[in-house]
Amino acid sequence: MMGRTHALSGAVLGLAVCSAIPPPPVLVPVVVVVCALAAFAPDLDHPSSVAARSLPPVTWLLCRAIRWLSRVTTGVSHRGLSHSPVFAAAVGLLAWWATGFLLPGETAVWTGVAAGAGCWVGAIGDELTSNGNRFAFWPLVGIRWPRALRFRTGGTGEHVVVGLLAVTGVALLTGTWAF
Repeated sequence: MMGRTHALSGAVLGLAVCSAIPPPPVLVPVVVVVCALAAFAPDLDHPSSVAARSLPPVTWLLCRAIRWLSRVTTGVSHRGLSHSPVFAAAVGLLAWWATGFLLPGETAVWTGVAAGAGCWVGAIGDELTSNGNRFAFWPLVGIRWPRALRFRTGGTGEHVVVGLLAVTGVALLTGTWAF
């Protein structure tokens, strides 16, 4: 259910990054799309997620490996390692490295930043749900979103978040909130 929220939060973050630190204009859509897609990456640890089902059998195998690694490092298979800034940094570095083979230079750097940022915003989005995500700031511990501000996936709270993200995205896209 959180799929649209993950994608929208990633796209809005991409727009915010492009507003704050403008890349070359040709890279703006790349940053926004990579951020939006990377917001799904934390859920590679769940077999029924959009991310895990997106490119079978590659993502299925990746899901199994991430679940195992998460269980070994954090003690949980879902919302563990892949929902941490450590994983987001790894995703960003992997995107930078992989893109660098095809398009070295500035494009690779922007792709890496967008992938890492998008991945982390997806993990933070899961922290905002009623189930939470205790690894959103791992290895730092004790940082949690206040329970009173969390929402149930698919509930009114998520609809409010989607609405606020949409308004923010439109404002950023039209330059209403230009930095």
